[in-house]
Amino acid sequence: MKQTGLSCVFIMAGCLLAVAQDTFQLSTPLLKYPTVFFEKKASAVLRFAQAGTRIHYTLNGLEPTENDPVYSRPVILKKKATTLKAKVFGAGFLPSEVVEATFFKRGHAIDQVLHDQPDERYRGAGYATLTDGLGGIADHSHPTWLGFQQDKVTLEVRLKKPQKIKQLLVHVLKNQDAWIFLPQRVEVFYQNPGTKEFTWIGTKVLDAAKNDDAAACHAILMPLDGEIKTDRLILKIYPLAQIPEWHPGKGTLGWLFLDEINLY
Repeated sequence: MKQTGLSCVFIMAGCLLAVAQDTFQLSTPLLKYPTVFFEKKASAVLRFAQAGTRIHYTLNGLEPTENDPVYSRPVILKKKATTLKAKVFGAGFLPSEVVEATFFKRGHAIDQVLHDQPDERYRGAGYATLTDGLGGIADHSHPTWLGFQQDKVTLEVRLKKPQKIKQLLVHVLKNQDAWIFLPQRVEVFYQNPGTKEFTWIGTKVLDAAKNDDAAACHAILMPLDGEIKTDRLILKIYPLAQIPEWHPGKGTLGWLFLDEINLY
């Protein structure tokens, strides 16, 4: 009888351990890359140290499952825009949350972007910040970001010669814990190379006040209203005018963070 009772104790302990493992969620894998912008190709490295686990990833925008490729070497990305998503799986544990990043091929060579003066704490690399091909790090203290807290931010994008442009990318940061929100509106104007007059070509309205506490980079992709040919654009970006009631900073002006502009 003692032996039977002892066996029951071991069986129960084993069951409790199994239950504990099944309710323990694995951490997200570490996703490393120097920048999300590239000329010919980008390389992304995934890491997770726990034995008996596997990193599965996708490049099709869907959440990874155990049927998707297992990570074994750096992921190479070459397409115009690709979202890499990764997740850790392990027997007896809940899968991790998804870690992700979207990588972009660089567009037309931009000669210069003139802009309003950012806050002195977030000046990035000066006027080169938005054209240096560096960015995609979801940390507002990283030196690739320009930070603004004002009603409107105006950018003048200059190319060396007129180019056909169909699409514009504005890369921004969202970190509501740091009072950084998506802009509420972006307006684009282009200059006619002959008359030198500027004409409205597109507007993008965003749901900037939506409650989302995850810090992440966000690409604002704007297909322009018809193909244009120009060497100069003006962007008027409007930060969130009033932080909503659910946030500690309610009623104040939201921050806007930018790290790159691309033209396609």
